[in-house]
Order: sequence, then structure tokens, then C-alpha cells
Amino acid sequence: MIPDVILDAGESGCGELVLLVFQIMKTLAAGQVLEVHAYDPAAYVDLAAWCRMTGNPLVAHNLSVEPQRFLIQKKLP
Repeated sequence: MIPDVILDAGESGCGELVLLVFQIMKTLAAGQVLEVHAYDPAAYVDLAAWCRMTGNPLVAHNLSVEPQRFLIQKKLP
């Protein structure tokens, strides 16, 4: 899956990471994909929870690379 936007979240943690993702997701059209790069070890837990709560699918993740990579698709209407 090819992302429409890439966010390099750097060392952003929990609240800051989720806020950055939220702000970018607001600008995307339904079905578009955001790729997030994050160094925070808890990023998977935080992003997976945010995706469940908002209904935006976490379609892929790779925790074995630095930075970790996540693909989040904006939910369809």
C-alpha cells in the first residue's frame, strides 16, 4: 500500500504522537493512507488504541525497523 502522506513523528510519545496523527488525518480524504514513522517504543500500543477508538484502520505495521512504521487508512464514510 502506497501512503498519501508520511509523518516523521520522531521521538514523539503518547499524547503528542496521537495529536500529530489526528491533525494530519483531518486533512485526508476517506480511504487515503498515512504512513507514520516513530521511535517511541509504545507507539504501536498508542496508535492501535487510537485507531480502534476512531475507526481508522491500522492496516500495517513494522516494529522491526528503526523508526517503526505504521500505515493508517482514513475510515470510509
